[in-house]
Amino acid sequence: MGEYDFDRLTRFKKVDVLQKALNDDNEHQRFKAVEALEAIALASGTHDLAYNILVDAASHSTFEDVKLHAKIALKTLDGSPKPPLKADNHKANSQQHQEARRNISAQPLHEEHGEDRFICELNPGCTALVIRGSTISPQHRVGASPSGRGRWDNVEKAWILPIDRSSFEHLKRNGVKLHPTVHCLSTSQQDTWAVRTKDKKFIKILGDTANIEASIRKIPASKWDSDEHVWKIPFSADAVKRLIRIDGLYVSPFILD
Repeated sequence: MGEYDFDRLTRFKKVDVLQKALNDDNEHQRFKAVEALEAIALASGTHDLAYNILVDAASHSTFEDVKLHAKIALKTLDGSPKPPLKADNHKANSQQHQEARRNISAQPLHEEHGEDRFICELNPGCTALVIRGSTISPQHRVGASPSGRGRWDNVEKAWILPIDRSSFEHLKRNGVKLHPTVHCLSTSQQDTWAVRTKDKKFIKILGDTANIEASIRKIPASKWDSDEHVWKIPFSADAVKRLIRIDGLYVSPFILD
């Protein structure tokens, strides 16, 4: 849906095109551009160009929705809206950076390699949470999910947790970064979520669907997958429209790519 292929732009870090998309006439396109820039900055760090574009958009965008979404993205990235570096204040900023380096050097080593290096994202089938990081291990506490259903995947070298509210809160308490696709689910007020599979073939309904099962059944071609324990619906614009009208269901904005 729309003019931009945000999956491709994110994968190849086309920040110049995403910056252009921030000024698109379509509000959804602008929202997706912010989310894509956030994903790139999340993977590349706060010194990345994508992060700087978000900083600028949070203060200077002509669209209020872009300003708001950029500020939310910066908060997720543990950043704050700051003006980009300029030549006339380079010296002052260099001194600040030197001071920051001294502060980091004074911190214990375990803080430098802490949980904030871990990233949580949806697995390819969108049925579980995957926590990865260069220092993660089977003994790390991020795998001790409150539900007791977390497991270590020795092939992927990652922790696998169920998609539920307790997992979201547990990961936040342990300082794990949530990929934008996961973050949008964790900030919703619902405990049932609609997401689109990465192959763009299906929509999956995750979480406790007991109260909305009757409404899901009314959507054409919807079916219960007993292997994955989720409701699956062939992806279509009509299905998305029907899902949006179901009370108690949060429809991820990433479903509209």
